[in-house]
Amino acid sequence: MLPLFEYSNFSLAREAYQKLFAEALQLEDDYGRGVRPEDLTGVDTSESRARYLRAVYETAPPGTRPRTLWEQMQQARTWISGPRPMLNDLIQISPVPLPDQDQFFVDWIALLRRQKGEAADAWLREATRLAHGTRGLEELALTEGKKRPRAYLDWFAALEGEGGYREVLTAAQAALKVLPTKLSIRAAIADHLCAAAAHLKETEALRAGRWEAFSVAPTLPRLLDVWEAAPNGEAQTRLMQQAANHIQNYLAHPPRSMDLFEPWAEDHLESPAWISRSVLAHACVLAGDLDSAHRLAAHEKVLGWSSSDSVQGFVMPFCLILLSGKALNALPSNLKQVWQRALETSVDFSDWRESDKAETNTRKRLERLYAEQIPRIVPSENKQTMLLAWCLEIAQKRVKAIVGDQHRGSYDKAAALIGACAEVLCLRGDNQAADKLLAEVRERFPRHRAFQAELDVATQRTKRSR
Repeated sequence: MLPLFEYSNFSLAREAYQKLFAEALQLEDDYGRGVRPEDLTGVDTSESRARYLRAVYETAPPGTRPRTLWEQMQQARTWISGPRPMLNDLIQISPVPLPDQDQFFVDWIALLRRQKGEAADAWLREATRLAHGTRGLEELALTEGKKRPRAYLDWFAALEGEGGYREVLTAAQAALKVLPTKLSIRAAIADHLCAAAAHLKETEALRAGRWEAFSVAPTLPRLLDVWEAAPNGEAQTRLMQQAANHIQNYLAHPPRSMDLFEPWAEDHLESPAWISRSVLAHACVLAGDLDSAHRLAAHEKVLGWSSSDSVQGFVMPFCLILLSGKALNALPSNLKQVWQRALETSVDFSDWRESDKAETNTRKRLERLYAEQIPRIVPSENKQTMLLAWCLEIAQKRVKAIVGDQHRGSYDKAAALIGACAEVLCLRGDNQAADKLLAEVRERFPRHRAFQAELDVATQRTKRSR
């Protein structure tokens, strides 16, 4: 098929590719078995699809070319999974320019303006960029931005490529004034605003943009963005309290679950953000409102800490660290393990675009933030007494629920939690209470050998920390 295409025998190439995609790859036996695109080793199916669509373009009469290509590009999406085919694929697959390209762009854009749906919108924006460049995207955004808000993103990306950060900042601020306040894509527009503001060193604009993005999508990474952009001290605390109030309202009126993940979505920028209750706990803690964080956690079930929606799974280890009086880099073994699990759970699904870079990785950002903030939080003696009693109570209930119901996969977690409590008691000068706690838990489950083995390991870690 490739030689047919390379020698411009587009009619035969179109027929051959259609037989491959529409017939051969669709054949199945009674058990649903058949050849799939991924089975074609050594074949770049995306390139093959581009050659097929180019052959469609070359063989279609000019008068019906836009409509024919529209239909076949939609059909091609069903043949091969992955990114949708784009017009630029047809252009780049051959060194020869598209025949009648200028007139085709006019007709193609006119056709796409009459169509509905995400694909039509993406192809219209692409055609506008290819035919008219940055100015064309600007006109599309300014005239149809409310209907096609992604045109703003394409316009901003083009401006950034040209170094037009001042134009991006001004245009993004204007866009946020005209778009509906609850539109999810506002967060992506605010991200462009923030990138431009950071480049221009416009501090106030950056702070406003961070809050705008957070208000639409109050995820944990965006909460940290707000914190890091805010002035140090009381301003950060006030913003975190404001953030906690906003998160509470967002959780009280959550987006419909059916809106969260659209399988064919380009990148989910238009999907409402799903957030967990642990984000609220982090906001409360950073606002200095430990009482509210404790109340959120106090009435939760002691199981389910592996869910990012668990507040208790974060707040209780956090309280243990405060009670230990130790910095994060000096935690005893069990407590360190419990804290690391709490952070891992907090960031689970917090941002599907998560990276491993220290600057953007949510867990690493949390570690740096709490390493700085924890030494500054010193509860009163009465508060410490109350929190210690609560932590010990929760730990014992959690062990009972895990071991008593034989959740074997979590025995190590239960043992580490009890070990962490014992370590905190030792650090507070009460070795006798620590030994008593470990002995009571051991005596409560004498026949659970797997748990006893995990408890032995945790106990040894506790002894090494004394």
